Amino acid sequence: MNITRNDDGRDPGADPQMTDLLRHHYAAPLDEHYWSGLEARVMQGMRLGIVPLNELRPTWWSGFGEFRSTDIRTAGLIAATIGLLVAGATYVRKAEVDATARELAQRAAVESALPLPLEDATLTTRVRVRLPEDAPERYLHPLDY
Repeated sequence: MNITRNDDGRDPGADPQMTDLLRHHYAAPLDEHYWSGLEARVMQGMRLGIVPLNELRPTWWSGFGEFRSTDIRTAGLIAATIGLLVAGATYVRKAEVDATARELAQRAAVESALPLPLEDATLTTRVRVRLPEDAPERYLHPLDY
């Protein structure tokens, strides 16, 4: 089914006479006096205040109309990259803070379970033996002196 503007089943360009009449009616004027007169009328309207001049001054958002789609796409990609970098840095920093908090909590749990403070104590299962300076076994256990 062919649907057209007039919906009578015919092609919109099927009537060449009507097409020529419409083309002639909507064609731009060829007379140069028309265009100079139009310019004079617009300028006179601006002088009389029909169009306020403060509306013609550029504002901070008027520059956005000059962007091309590639400029907007590039700016968007840069903004997205910066956003991802900030999000990644925030994630890494939060992971470091969480790891530090976990380590401090584990240390506090171990310290609270022990009767002695950990700063001065060394936890070991064997008794340290002090060997004399000239004992040959001293070289077998370098940690015992």
